[in-house]
Amino acid sequence: MTSSAAWFPIRKRPLSGVMPTFALAATCVCALGLLLLAMIAGVREGTESIRARERLIAVDMVAAVERMLDSVHTSQRGALAALPGQRCESVARRFAELRTHVNYVRGVNLVANGRIYCSSALGPLDRPLAPFFATVPARTSINLIGGSPWQPTVPVMPLYVPTHDGLGLLYVIESTYITDALAHGVRYGASRVTLTVPGAGTLDDLGVWTSAQAAQEAADHAPGRPGARAAAQRWGFDVSVAFAPAAYDAARWKYCLMFGAAALLVDLLMGAIWLIAFAPRRLLLSAVERGLRHGQFYVVYQPVIELATGSVNGVEALIRWNHPKFGAISPAVFMADVEASRLLGRITRFVLERASTEGARMSAQASGSRPFHVAVNVAPADFERKNFVSDVLAAVERLPQGVVLILEVTERFLLEKRPHTEAIFETLKARGVRFAIDDFGTHHSNLDLLARFPFDYVKIDGQFVQQLERRGDQLMKGIAAVASHFGMEIIAEGVETQAQHQMLCRLGIAYAQGFYYQRPGPAASVAHLPSENGGLAVAVRPL
Repeated sequence: MTSSAAWFPIRKRPLSGVMPTFALAATCVCALGLLLLAMIAGVREGTESIRARERLIAVDMVAAVERMLDSVHTSQRGALAALPGQRCESVARRFAELRTHVNYVRGVNLVANGRIYCSSALGPLDRPLAPFFATVPARTSINLIGGSPWQPTVPVMPLYVPTHDGLGLLYVIESTYITDALAHGVRYGASRVTLTVPGAGTLDDLGVWTSAQAAQEAADHAPGRPGARAAAQRWGFDVSVAFAPAAYDAARWKYCLMFGAAALLVDLLMGAIWLIAFAPRRLLLSAVERGLRHGQFYVVYQPVIELATGSVNGVEALIRWNHPKFGAISPAVFMADVEASRLLGRITRFVLERASTEGARMSAQASGSRPFHVAVNVAPADFERKNFVSDVLAAVERLPQGVVLILEVTERFLLEKRPHTEAIFETLKARGVRFAIDDFGTHHSNLDLLARFPFDYVKIDGQFVQQLERRGDQLMKGIAAVASHFGMEIIAEGVETQAQHQMLCRLGIAYAQGFYYQRPGPAASVAHLPSENGGLAVAVRPL
C-alpha cells in the first residue's frame, strides 16, 4: 500500500464535484416540471371529462327525441295513412279512435291541398297548413314553432307525413314531452340543454322557444364555447348541451388535485432517492466540518529516504481523522467527497499550515545530503480555487531557508495542458515550490506527460515496486531513464521488503518510501529516528 494513496485518493466518479449539486438541481427541476405537467394535464383532463359528458348527454337526448318521433310516426301508420282524402264526417269516429293510440301528440290532422280539413279532436275545420309549415313538405318533415293557432303561446313540434299527392297527416307533438326529455340532461349535470330545428327555432329544457333568428343573434353574442352538439341521423334536428363554467372549474380542480397528488408522490420518491444517494455525503461533510472546528484532524508523516545515504531527506504529509465516536477514520472514506465540496480549501490549507510548521522542526533534525523537503498532496480541484496559490505561498513563507515544499499532483489531472495550470506551475516554481507527479504508471499515464509539464520528481506507484521481485526491473529502468532524460528524480512508493529496497539501490533510484522504512506517524517519530554515522539510519519496521 502506498502512503500517498491515503491522502487525497483519486475519485473514481467522473464529474463528482458537480454531481451532488447537479443531481439536486435536476431533481428539483424534474419535481417542479412534473408537478407543472400534472397541473396542466389535470386542467386538460378535467376539461375533457366535462366535454365528454356533454357529448354523451347530447347523444342521449337526441336518441330520446328520436324515439319519441319514431313512436309518433309509426303508431297506427297504415290505418291513419288511409284517412287523408276521405270526408271528415265519415271518418271522424275512426279518426278519433286511432288518435288514442298515438302518444306525445296534442292532435292528428288530415291535410288536403295545403289545408287542414279535419282534426281528431275538433272534427271538421278549414285552416291553412301555413302556421305549421310555410310550404307543403314533399317528404316527412318536422318543424318547431312557438305556438299553434289554438294555443299561440305553447310551443309545439309539427310532424308532417305525406300520404298521396296533395294529401297528408299533420301530427302536433306537445313540447312538454320534448322539454321533459331535455330536462334529463340537466339532471345529469348540464346547465343548459337545447333542441334546435335548423331554420325554425330552438327549445330549451325549460320549455322556452326561441326563433331561429333570435337564437343565432344570441349565439353570436354569447361568450365562451357552445358546448357539445349531436345531430339526429333520421330527423332534421340537433341537441346542444353545455355545462356551467363552475362545473368546468370543479372538474379541473378535481383532476388537478388527483394528478397533483400523484406527481407529489413521485416527487417524494425522487426526493427520497436523492436523499438515499446524497444525504450520507452531506452528513459526512457536516461531520468533517465539525471535526475541523473541534480539532479532530491531525497530520502524520512518512519519511522519504535518500537511498544513497540511508538518511531521511524529507517527509510526505498525510491527513488523519480521529472521530470522537468512531475513532480513526481512513482518508479513503471522506477525502473523495471533500474534494468535491467547498471544504477542500480548508482541508488543503490545514495540511499546508500544519506541514510547514512541523516540517520546519523536522528539518532541523535531518542530516541528508540534499535539501529537506515536505511533500503535500493536492487535489485536482485545488488548481481551480482562487486562493490556492496564496495558500501555498503562505506555507512557503513559514518554512525555513533550505526546506523545499513539494506539491504532489495526480497524473490524471494533467491529461491536458491548460494555460491556467501552466501559470500556477510557473508562479509557484518561481518561489521555490517543486512538483511531483504522483502514482506515475497507473491509469492514463504516458511518457509524453513528463515532457509537457515541468516536474521535478516522478513518484513510481507502489504496484510497480511490488513487481520488482517477480517480474524484474526492466520497466523501472525504462521509467528511470526517461525521467533522467527530462532532469527529474525518482521516488519509489510502497517499499515493503528488504529485497525491494536493495533492487532500488542497484537501479540507482534516488528516493524511496514505504512501510519497510517507517509507517506514517507524528512529527516526533520522524525527528527521533536512531542516528548512525552522522545521519538518520534506515530502520526496518515490521509490517
